Amino acid sequence: MAHYPSDEPEQRQMTTDRDQIREWADRRDAVPVTTSGSEEYTFVRREDVEDTHEERSWDEFFETLEDEDMVLIYHEEDEAEAGSDLGYFELVERDRAMDRADLGHDEFEDALRRGETVTTEVVETQVVEREVVERDTIESEIVDSDVTGRDVVDSERLSREIVESEFAGDDEIELLVVERRLDTIEEIEHVTVESRVVDVDIDQRDEVERDDVRAEVELESVQRSILESDVVHSDITPDEVLGEERIRSQRKEGDTVHTELVERRTVEEELEERIRMLFRLTESELIESEVLERTIIEGELVDVEEHGPAEAAGTEMGADAEATTGTGTEATAGEPAGSGSPAPATEPGTAVDISSDDEGKTVVDEHGEEIGIVQEVDDSGTVYVDPQPGLTDRLKARFGWGGHGDDDYPVEPAQIREVTDDDVILRGEE
Repeated sequence: MAHYPSDEPEQRQMTTDRDQIREWADRRDAVPVTTSGSEEYTFVRREDVEDTHEERSWDEFFETLEDEDMVLIYHEEDEAEAGSDLGYFELVERDRAMDRADLGHDEFEDALRRGETVTTEVVETQVVEREVVERDTIESEIVDSDVTGRDVVDSERLSREIVESEFAGDDEIELLVVERRLDTIEEIEHVTVESRVVDVDIDQRDEVERDDVRAEVELESVQRSILESDVVHSDITPDEVLGEERIRSQRKEGDTVHTELVERRTVEEELEERIRMLFRLTESELIESEVLERTIIEGELVDVEEHGPAEAAGTEMGADAEATTGTGTEATAGEPAGSGSPAPATEPGTAVDISSDDEGKTVVDEHGEEIGIVQEVDDSGTVYVDPQPGLTDRLKARFGWGGHGDDDYPVEPAQIREVTDDDVILRGEE
């Protein structure tokens, strides 16, 4: 509908008569139409019917006019020139028309029932059709969030290092270990987003006849602005989310809108943890003992008779040694040389089986002298020997926590004669 505001009383015609309405429209070559998405009737020139209009039949128009008890108000003096506007007209409810007329209620009602055209003076506040483009600036922020599900789906250890070791007691060792790992986590989070319109920019073709223009932003526009922002993260498009109705919005007090959504995401977290470990010693073995320094701090002469003559003691020791030697000779008499080896060994040139399970074992030569520990066994079977291992090195080797160092030297499997539960025995020079 089109009409123009006026603060002064003007002559207007009001009628419900079908012939009178048809005559008014025919003089202006006008037809009744509705606009897309609306059931409200208006008139446009036949040549001005656009895609946004849906032309209606006169029967449909008059049926709606009667069902909704409507009245046509128009200005008879408006000229119907070709290409000009239709002039003033308005379709209003009968009760509103009577309130605006300067006739009595009964007089006005009787005239309309008789099919007469009522001429009266009215003061109008009129609205014109205009194209309005509204641009809203929306601010959104997360006001509440709750992680309801968290599942570690993968974990990768990046490094582990012993940074401190000490004896916590006679048979306990305490280690401080720094461990870094990469966790892959799936999370389910319920999020509440509060949005508000902070600025409205309205473009229109016609001049606005009132000072205050209030526009109520659509909920879908708010939801789209949230999905297109960095407030939430999603791999699918906003249109898909809106089409599947995965989010829910509700108007709150004032101009705010609360939107609830559930976000499922996969994240990677790199963690560094400092772990204190306590180990209890269950077994120990003396591998080697060496006197580094000997100092006499006190000395005196004692009674010879009390401690016995040195010569007699020496004689007894010599006799015992001779008896032992003789016994040993008798025990081996008649046996071929070399038959007393303690355990079978591999033939020279034959490689033994050795794996990472043997890391931490003591490495000895053919005479049983310790020369280091197995620090690492690589995939090819090469053994890396640490010749001067400390306590930390022994623990790292035993638990497989580290590789070999620059000072470790390699030993090929063919150089190993035998692997026991505790030792790795090397071959001698062939």
